[in-house]
Parts: sequence; structure tokens; C-alpha cells
Amino acid sequence: MLKSQVAALLHIVQGICKDVLAAYPAIEGSLSKDIDRLTLYCQTRGLGLFTLDLPNLDSLLLRGLEAGRLSLEGPLSSAVSKRTLVPRLFSGLWLRVFDRDACLKQDVDVTALFFLRQLCSIGKKVEVECSPDRIRSSLENYHVIERSLRRPSLHWSADTIDVDRIGDNNLSDCCPSDPDGMWNLFWQPKVVGWRQIRRDQRLLQSVQRIADWLAESLGVFDPIQFSAWCEEHNLGIGFKHGPGAVAEKLKNWEKSQFPNWPAKLDKTFPYGLCGKTIGADTDRPLNHEVASRLYFVPKTAKSPRIIAAEPTSHMWCQQLLLRFFEHRLKALFGGSFIDLRDQSKSADLVYQASKDRSLATVDLSDASDRLSCWTVERIFRMNPSVLTALHAARTRCLRIEQFGVTDFLSLRKFASQGTAVTFPVQSIVFLCLALAASLHGGPISEHRIRKLRTQVRVYGDDIILPARGYARLIRIMELLELKVNTAKSYVNGHFRESCGADGYLGYDVTPCKPKVVVANGPASCQAIVDTSNNLFNKGLWHASRQCLALLPARLRRGIRIVGFNDAGFAGLTSFSGSDESHLAKRWNSRLHRNEVRVWSLSVRTQERDRQGFPALLDFIASKHNHEHARIVSMYRESQKTRSGFLWEPLNTDARLHVRHEGGRPRPHGNHERS
Repeated sequence: MLKSQVAALLHIVQGICKDVLAAYPAIEGSLSKDIDRLTLYCQTRGLGLFTLDLPNLDSLLLRGLEAGRLSLEGPLSSAVSKRTLVPRLFSGLWLRVFDRDACLKQDVDVTALFFLRQLCSIGKKVEVECSPDRIRSSLENYHVIERSLRRPSLHWSADTIDVDRIGDNNLSDCCPSDPDGMWNLFWQPKVVGWRQIRRDQRLLQSVQRIADWLAESLGVFDPIQFSAWCEEHNLGIGFKHGPGAVAEKLKNWEKSQFPNWPAKLDKTFPYGLCGKTIGADTDRPLNHEVASRLYFVPKTAKSPRIIAAEPTSHMWCQQLLLRFFEHRLKALFGGSFIDLRDQSKSADLVYQASKDRSLATVDLSDASDRLSCWTVERIFRMNPSVLTALHAARTRCLRIEQFGVTDFLSLRKFASQGTAVTFPVQSIVFLCLALAASLHGGPISEHRIRKLRTQVRVYGDDIILPARGYARLIRIMELLELKVNTAKSYVNGHFRESCGADGYLGYDVTPCKPKVVVANGPASCQAIVDTSNNLFNKGLWHASRQCLALLPARLRRGIRIVGFNDAGFAGLTSFSGSDESHLAKRWNSRLHRNEVRVWSLSVRTQERDRQGFPALLDFIASKHNHEHARIVSMYRESQKTRSGFLWEPLNTDARLHVRHEGGRPRPHGNHERS
């Protein structure tokens, strides 16, 4: 498997190099040597060449764009010579971005920059299992972060939380009130230390004022009333199950049976009103809080993503809280500052900021793992109803099964990744921090806050704010035990990155990072088609063709070519419209239509009847759809994705392409699929 992945990635890289040569014929000699080096490295380094070594070059490139000078370190970073201080690998492209002294050029070739990023990032996101040592290291870091967090002021480990006890506690509590214990040598250090503490207190007090305003503006959360509001607006009942796994390891159609409903949850979300239908004859679930279950999900070869599967009843109620946050934030800001479902507006700010450098993009390290209950209880202190609901729906304990050992961890963090409320809560917290860092130095008012609607934006742990507030934001993060990933945060140069969009001088330089490159199943074949389309849309037509060649020839001949305006048809993207001349055709006398035989995915399932009140609860919880019936009386006992050739309607807009030969066309010009 690893060898086939290495061969596939090398095959795509060779296609990218052909695109590079089409744009820069003068570097043909050095680029051919680069391909030979990569071929040799594949034999000695294996898959790590694409998942670890080449991404290191991309990191060096981005740091060089931020600092204005290239600093070589790590694998594949050996310089051309003592006089030419750029990496030997792809030196022809490096010298169009940096000069021979490794200083950033005034007239950076953005196309060369994009090619470099694409070559270095092609294997960065390929799904591979991390080594046991890296998993063990990630788990140790998880425990270290957990032990370093402050203990909350409220009793989050109890069944009830006394929100009135938060009182006058605020974020500035983390600053010492008297520096004398820290500065006891000379008078001058005492003065300097006191000034820093006062600055920190003012920063955190600004955050607290914004948080109090925002928490009050969210309004009172009543689960029963808000659920009724959702039903009145054809949104179901607000409660619903998540799409992923749960701690009890139940199937999707078994979740509404609710084997457990703990007393802590029942105080805010009564089972009789939130967990069953009227007249249901089901037994009351056990008063038992199941620990969430830790999972390692493939992310990159460097480290896995650590998530937790929540108990079924907790996830059911967390989804209502998520819907409440979405509704209230949209009503409060109208899509400005924060949108929990749309990150495209962040991309627009990225391209703007890469031109004028007025905005900074910030990325955090282990954002959810470092967000403590201590911070959350102070951010939401002015909204007891929301704070009480967050406590009730939070899982207090985490079950860790790894390396043959089972362990339980009592959490100080608010919640792990995988919880439905983690994303909205951390987005709200980071929005308060970004607004305070941007507004510091003047009075905090709603008018001043809303004036920042085109400058501040938060989506999870991706933050955009005015460059003037970048240093203050880092300081606030440090005081609240959060950590800015300075290697992926940008404020000085012209490069900006946020929410998957990379911009430089207003141009899109986002590389394609496929997760699957080996066609070993129906889903992987479709993933390769999607990757080919992504490369094609970026103007990497040779790379797109090389990627498509990874599919079996018989399958390639059965894929339709569709234009950008051909909605409803799947296939290979083309700038010159549709083409179905290569497909078998027939007239369907039963449906009275012309059809073509195309390759497509199909799902074969074995369905079983489903009865009882849990099925009725799922029906009520599902979102109303006036076009399609809501059917929950059948469930899929087994599901298998298969691929094959099916007869589908002919695209009436399909036409023959005119084959173009010659130089490399522009990405946004007319171009065909051959």
C-alpha cells in the first residue's frame, strides 16, 4: 500500500513539473534533475518524503514570506552553494521568489510561489496511520496540557452548578494583585513588573466587558421553549443525533433508545420532555453518565487528530445548544464576525489582507484542549441559563483505551473535539478575545464593536483581526493558557492563511492537498476524480491528467465531461462545456429519453423495518422538507458502496470539444479535457 501511494504521488508530481515547464521553459535542465532527485528520494525515504520532508520545505517557504528572509533547516533544505542560499531542490522556482542571498524579492513571481507550494504540499494530507511513537507522543502532550489548566471556580464536577457563585469573578483574576512577591530585588524591576500587570489587567477587563455584553445579548436559553420555536419554524424539534460515533457504540437507528440519561443532564433537559414522545411506553433510562471515548483520527503523518465520542443523550442535547448558538449569533450579527456554517467570508478577508496587510490571520495550537472551564465560566457569567445548560450537557470524564491500557481522565478543559458545543463555544470565546485586542485603548461600546464587522472574523480557531491587535491577542492568549501557533499566524508579510484559503498579494495560492491517491475501492476512485478536477480548476492540467491516469482505463472511458454550468451532472470538469461523444448511448423507450452509459457510485443497503416510539422520535426530530418525505421507519442494517456503469439521462448541452495544442493556456481561459 505504501509503495503504491509513493508511486502515485510521484506520478502526480511529474505532472506538476510538466505544468511548471509549460510556464518556465528556461528551467528545464534544473527541473529534470529535480525529478531525478525525487525518484531517488522515493527509494530511500519512502512515503515520508511526501508526508514529512516536502511539507517541511513548505513551512520554510511560508516562514520566509513572513520574515522576508529564508532560513534553511530540516530535511531537503541543503543550499545550492555557498553563494546561492536557496534549497537545491526546485531551485529554479525558489530563485523566482527569493534572491541568491535568500532575501525575499520585491517582485515575487506569484505563479512560481504557487508551483512551489503545490509541489511541497501534494502529500501533506494523505491519510496514513501515524506511527505508535507519534501517537504516544500526542497522548502524552494531551495529558500535559490537561494538567496545566487552571481549576475552575465553580464545581463543574458536581451534578449541579451554582452560577450565582461566579459573582464578581472575572478574567483578570489570573493576574497577581501585588507584584512585590515577584519583584523583590530593586525598585525599578518592581515598577516594570507592576506596569506589565496593570496592562494585562486592562486587557482582560476589556475582554470581560465584551464577553458580558455578548453573553447577555444571546438571551435566555430555555430548552423547551426553544425546541418549540424550532418546530414552529419547520426545523424539527432542535434536538437531534450527531452523524458520528457515540460513547455507547450504538448504531444510528439505536440512538433514540437512550440507554442512559444522567441526573445532571435531567435537571436542565428533563427526559420526559426532551428524550421521548408523549405516550411512549419505554422504560426510563439508567441514571448513569457514560464517559466519553477517546479516538485517534488520521490527520497528517506528523500527528493524529484527537477527538472524543460523546454519550448519546449528551450529544442529543448538545445539538439543541448548537442550534441555539447558530440562531442567536445570526440574529445578533447578521453573518458578520462569525458564522458557524459558512467560512467563505473568511476567505474573502484573506485575499484582501494579503494585498494591504491591514489584517492578520491567527491560528491556535490545541485550541479545544486548552480552553478551560475557568475561562468559559467567566465568558458566560452574565448568562446563567446558557452556563447552566453547558454544564448539564458537558461530559465530565474521558475514557482512554490505548496500548492495551484503559484509563479515565477527569477533565479540566471545557470539552474535547467531537462535542457539538465545542466549536460554537470556542468561536464565541475567541471572538471576544479578538474584539478586545482590536479595541484596546478606548471605551468599549456596541457601536465601536460593530464598526469592526469588516475587520474581525472568527471560525473556530481561525481568527482574523486588525494587524494592530496581533501582539495584544497573543498576550491575552498567554494569560488565558491558550497558545498561538506563530508558525501558522501571519501579520508582517503579504501571505495570509485562514479557513483553508491561502492568499499572497491578492492572489489565490492555495495548493491542492489530496487525502487519497490510490484507487483501491469505489470511494477512493471518486476521490481521485475529485482531486483531478481540483488540479484542473487550478490550471494544473498535466497534473490533472496524471492524476486521472491513476484510475483503471475502463473506468476513465466511462466518465462524462461536464461544463461549469451543467448543474446536476457529475464528471470531469471542463472549461469548454460538456462532451459525451465517447460514451455509449441508447434510447430508453420506457422513460422516453436519450441515455448514456456512465461510471458512477451506488450504495447497496439491506433495509429492515423499524417500529416503536424511538422511530417516532426520530421522525419528529428530523427537519421538515416539503419536497421529500421524511422516512425513518426503515433503517440500513448493512451498507456497501459499489461502483459500476449505469444508464443516465443525456446532457442536452453536451457538445464536441475542439482540441487545442500548443502552450499552456491560462487557468480561466477556455480549455478542454482530452
